[in-house]
Amino acid sequence: MMVLSIASELVYASVPKAGKPVLSGQPCRNFNILARTSVIDPKDNREKFLLSNYADGETGNIILIDIKTGKGENFPLPIGAGAWGLVNYHNNKIIVGTCTDQAYLHVFDLKKRKWAEPIVSKGESYFWQMGLASDNKIYGGTYPGCILTQYDPATNELKNLGKVSDNPENQYSRPVYCQAPGYVFVWYGFNTKGIKVYHLDSGKLEDFGQPDDVIKEVNTEFIAVQTKTGLAFYDAKTLKPLPTEGYEAKMEKTHIKIQNGEWCSFITLKNGQLAGVRGQDYFITDAPENYSATVNVSLKRIPVEAPPTTIMSITHDDEGKIWGSCGFGQTIFSFDPKTKEYWNSAAVCKNGGEVYGMVFVNKQLHLSAYVGGDLMIYDPKKPWNQLENKNPKLVGTVGPDLIRPEAKSVLGPDGNVWTGWSAKYGIYGGGLSSVNPLTQEVKSWYDPIPEQQLTGITADHEYIYFTTNGHASGLPYNNDIQCHFVVWKPGIGVVKAIPFEKGIALNRALLAMDGLVIFSHKKELSIYDPMKKEITQTIQISDYTNVLVRLKENTLGFFTNDVLTSLNLKTGKMTEVCKVPGEIGAATVLPDGTVYYTCKSKLYCLRQA
Repeated sequence: MMVLSIASELVYASVPKAGKPVLSGQPCRNFNILARTSVIDPKDNREKFLLSNYADGETGNIILIDIKTGKGENFPLPIGAGAWGLVNYHNNKIIVGTCTDQAYLHVFDLKKRKWAEPIVSKGESYFWQMGLASDNKIYGGTYPGCILTQYDPATNELKNLGKVSDNPENQYSRPVYCQAPGYVFVWYGFNTKGIKVYHLDSGKLEDFGQPDDVIKEVNTEFIAVQTKTGLAFYDAKTLKPLPTEGYEAKMEKTHIKIQNGEWCSFITLKNGQLAGVRGQDYFITDAPENYSATVNVSLKRIPVEAPPTTIMSITHDDEGKIWGSCGFGQTIFSFDPKTKEYWNSAAVCKNGGEVYGMVFVNKQLHLSAYVGGDLMIYDPKKPWNQLENKNPKLVGTVGPDLIRPEAKSVLGPDGNVWTGWSAKYGIYGGGLSSVNPLTQEVKSWYDPIPEQQLTGITADHEYIYFTTNGHASGLPYNNDIQCHFVVWKPGIGVVKAIPFEKGIALNRALLAMDGLVIFSHKKELSIYDPMKKEITQTIQISDYTNVLVRLKENTLGFFTNDVLTSLNLKTGKMTEVCKVPGEIGAATVLPDGTVYYTCKSKLYCLRQA
């Protein structure tokens, strides 16, 4: 499904004046449904499909969809980008726990259609999944504190029940299971992994199962756990082991197979139908007799307006059209500067996450995406048909060992598209991949610099260049490593690796231009000369930068939190180009020198003087 819109609500300068940036609009709009359930709406006693939407960088919302009429209602949150935590409290209140930056807990009165004052969970950035336990209280997990929270709707009190893991390196407590009367189960990770059980009567938090076990299901009869050797079952009342025979067949069905063999999760409605979400669309369908058979669901667009969301990456095509990706939600968009029309895609692949890398080759757009380590090719001139893996087409994956294309992607000297990666959750490491645009062959190299993720990537006519650092998914920053600037030759591998002192963290700001390679660390720019094979200069700048662009010949542009500055690479002269509204997420420069850059969900245009 594709959506074409005209950004008529914004005022534009039709021909921006040289040297003065103008707002082009907010063309990146999508849904990112992190949780769903159903409610019997007290206003009309009708069942509604309830969705919790995350709007990266903006304000999230909840959506009510009438399962009979398909009509939708939209209710923006008081504050916060959105929620993993979502609980239907007796068809009376909706409890929402938000994530990123600050964890807020929101309470929505269904009958009054009104939000209560937000509750702040101090020190926590994320609320993860939440559940209603048998004591009529709501429990949830968090990041980065790895704690178990308790919310009592009767008193409107939120309690911190403490860290669920003794390992200080563990930051995640997720998910939480509340279906067994008398207990709350919570999984933790990612440095070490395991399960804890919280006893509602005593308030004790105890180990459950063995290290690395993962809960598959909790219900009123049994707890199903995936162990290293297979499934294990425990009695939901006594927590004692059960024989394995017979219980696997009793496990709840949670996924159906839809078109092209893709498995999609669902909830069961009161009338027995199944309801689910796939990217920008939802479905309601009858339950199949055979859950392993394909169900041809009818995907329908979520029936409210998609909010603006943060722009993750941008590039441009040969016609001057801007292309970008959403900060969370696995979609891409295009924006036509001439007409001000924008288009937003459906999900680019079946995995959740976001598109980091975007490179045009032969008029086709190469995409690299988190969380599955997916590599795709999209042809804008052909009809969208992702569901059948035709357009965009998944050409390969570097998962599960590599999952996050942190460094994004670049066109290499060999004509291949190269991407720099971070390793899977709980692992320090990274890798490099290449896609041949003609043959669509995918190759990958794991840990070229051991236990370090790739954070920036660029290329010239001969080499690939990348930087590394100590970040990792699910783990705190590794301060014990030395970050590297690396020169890689296709067909050979690492030809030079320059280590930096401990404590100096390199980032994504890396650019090859006019015979030099420039990269950033702290409040400095380093310049590497490929001919001399050494860093020839380090230049002090006013602030941290994460985005570099080539403004014109021998002129670098770098964005700090409030200004775009040009640097003449020959003379060393710096000049303020223009003020910017905050931290810039991405930028691209058209052949005529026009600069497009992003700040959260907003796209700006600058015609150079």
